[in-house]
Parts: sequence; structure tokens; C-alpha cells
Amino acid sequence: MTILNCIGFVFVFVSLAVAIKGEPLAQDNDPRNSPRAYKYETPDVWRESPIDLPVLSPRSSFSQYQTRSQTGFTFYIDISSIEFGGDGVVRMSLLAISPKGSENITYEGFRCETRENKLYASSWAFDAKWMPAKRAKWRSVSPKTPNSYRSDLLEYYICDGTLSILDERRLRALFKKGKMNKPQGIKGKGF
Repeated sequence: MTILNCIGFVFVFVSLAVAIKGEPLAQDNDPRNSPRAYKYETPDVWRESPIDLPVLSPRSSFSQYQTRSQTGFTFYIDISSIEFGGDGVVRMSLLAISPKGSENITYEGFRCETRENKLYASSWAFDAKWMPAKRAKWRSVSPKTPNSYRSDLLEYYICDGTLSILDERRLRALFKKGKMNKPQGIKGKGF
């Protein structure tokens, strides 16, 4: 056996031993072989978490909060009902009182990311039960409607002037204070 044959035999033997053991001779550092993150991949589809309607709190649990609404209605929130869902939805019980004293209690959800709102249920009296909305769906919130109090909730309370949600502690503190959060860049009285 020549020296070349011996070296070839040793090389083949070592290669087989490594292959059987399962360890590669060299690491594959070629970036073309690693998983790619494509810039235009389809994002995951948002899914709303299932909800349970909260217990309807007594009238004394609701705190008034400030809005820009000029309808004459007074608006209240049950701070204890505020729920931050894992789906990015902030849900809460609201109370609107008309200038003539009619009361409307609602349980609603708000999404900062899409500036949408969903009415889950309503009640006409504190001693009644929730009536689930028949066709509950997400609706765009506009500041130029009679329901602009929802826009105020999104812009001055729930969302942090952007598409993100305020943290739970700050949101509860804002509602306890009852004053609208002053968005960045806005100057003037009333905040």
C-alpha cells in the first residue's frame, strides 16, 4: 500500500465516522440557505377574542368624563369595567345621559390600530340586563358625527395620540381625573 492510498483510506474512514456520528465537517454559513423574511409577506389576520358581558354596575360606579361633544349629552364611564384584551381591544361600560335625563348604558370595544368601535350590548336601565347587539360589527369612528364622544375616547383617552393604547394605569387615572389627555402638539385651554 502506498502512502497516497493510506492517506486516502484514512480520509474516507474519518469522513464516514463523522457522517455516521452526524456532525458536519463545516458549518453552512451561506445566507441563501437561511429562512427569509420577505418584505411583502401577508400579515397575520387579526382575530377578536371572545368576550363575556360584565355585570352591569350600579349608577354610582360611573364617573363623568370630558368630551368635545356639543349635543348636550353628559358622558360617564364605569372605570372598574375597563378591560384590556389580548387582542388589542379596550372594552368598557359607558353611560350617556340626554339633556332631558334619558339614560343609555352601553358596553363597547375600541381599537386604536384601526380607529374602530364595536357596540356589544346596551341597557336602558340599571335594574335591567344587557341586551346583546344583534348585528355587532366594527365601525370606523369619525369625529364629525353626533357620536363624536367615541372619537374623543379614542383620541384623548384610550390611544396615545398614535395607533397604540395607553397603559392601563394611565388610562384609569385619566378617567378618574375626568379630563381629556392633551395630545402632543395641541395648545389651548380645555385640556
